[in-house]
This record gives sequence, C-alpha cells and structure tokens, in this order.
Amino acid sequence: MAETFFATTNSIALLAWILLVLLPSRPVVAKVLCGIVVPAALACGYAAVIGWKLAMGGPPPGDLSTLGGLKAAFSDDWVFAAAWTHYLVFDMVVGSWIARDAVRLGVPWPLRSLSLLLTFLLGPVGFLLHIITRLILRGAVATDGGSPRSTP
Repeated sequence: MAETFFATTNSIALLAWILLVLLPSRPVVAKVLCGIVVPAALACGYAAVIGWKLAMGGPPPGDLSTLGGLKAAFSDDWVFAAAWTHYLVFDMVVGSWIARDAVRLGVPWPLRSLSLLLTFLLGPVGFLLHIITRLILRGAVATDGGSPRSTP
C-alpha cells in the first residue's frame, strides 16, 4: 500500500512538472496547478500519512536530530513515502516560483527549462541555477539599461 501511495504521488508530480516545463507562462499552470492545487493535494496525502502514523504509534522511535534516528524513522515504508512527498511538495512550490520568475525576467527557454528540470530532479541545484541566472540577468540589465527581455 505504501508503494501505491509513493507511485501515485510521483505520477501526479511528474505530470504537473511536465506541464510546468512546457507551459510556464500559463498562469493556470504555474500559479494555480503547480503553485497551489497539486502541492496542496500532495500535502493532504502527506498530512494524512503522518497523522495516521502518529496516531497508530506515537512519535517515531529514536532521536530525529541524529542521522541514526532519521534512518530508523525512515526505515518504515510509509514514513519514507511521506518524507518523499514532502520533497515533492516543496520542490513543486519552488519550481512554480522559478517558472513565474523566469517568464517575468525573460530567461531563455533552454535555461529556464534546465532550472526547472534540475529543481525536479535535484531540488536545490535547480533553485541555485535559477538564482545565478537571475543575478546575471539583473547585472546585464543594470549595465545596459534595457529590459531583461532585451538581454541576449
């Protein structure tokens, strides 16, 4: 059953990410679907699993402030699937912001898509690439006085 939860949340996230990469300038995709609806739906699943696990057995065994304690807690398939859903939710919220920000700044499609893909696969790496791109574009705008869309 945990495997089904894991597969379902991954499939939902993957479909939303495909739309976000292909249609980042569509407000219904970047703001509504990937910024609110899908993260909220996944968050509901996360909250349900965590609430159920806490109600069934109380807090996880071990000290969650240690690597060993976290490994022990994540050895439960449901807890691990919920933790993965936590990543899916926050990566999608960040990806949604990146998509909207990149469109607003006129980030070229290949770079914008790479940032989104890396955010989906490697979270912070995609976010970092977008932040670096943003800084470079702002620097280019500040030096030529043009709009972000006029920078090469």
